[in-house]
Amino acid sequence: MRAVDVLTQAAYRASGGRVGARQAGRDILLLTTVGRKSGRERTHALLFVRDGERYVVCGSNFGDARHPAWYLNLRAHPAGTARIGPLTVPIVAIEATGEERARLWQKLLAAWPAFASYQAGTARAIPVIILTPEGVSGV
Repeated sequence: MRAVDVLTQAAYRASGGRVGARQAGRDILLLTTVGRKSGRERTHALLFVRDGERYVVCGSNFGDARHPAWYLNLRAHPAGTARIGPLTVPIVAIEATGEERARLWQKLLAAWPAFASYQAGTARAIPVIILTPEGVSGV
């Protein structure tokens, strides 16, 4: 899957966001975080859904028992950037909880039903992350 991520990022960047921003009818963004150990920027292509002006992603890691590194990076440094098509926006990340998490999880499942099987295959709760553009208040 790392190879697919790298290829998606390359196509996304080379095309100015025209290629890679939609895959199989789903929206994809490039999330850049700061590595919690290295301090270096790290970028990953992630499926997202919109929630008003916010972007919602989940740390499924394809159902792996471990959280994805980008999620751990955001927990340590919640600021980053999201590239959505041709736009790059500074974001602040928070983890959804309670009723909000349940509502957003349903939106994610509607976009990618396989998230349900990923959750069924791991004991950890898959985190739902809200990426809020700077200057936008939470909903």
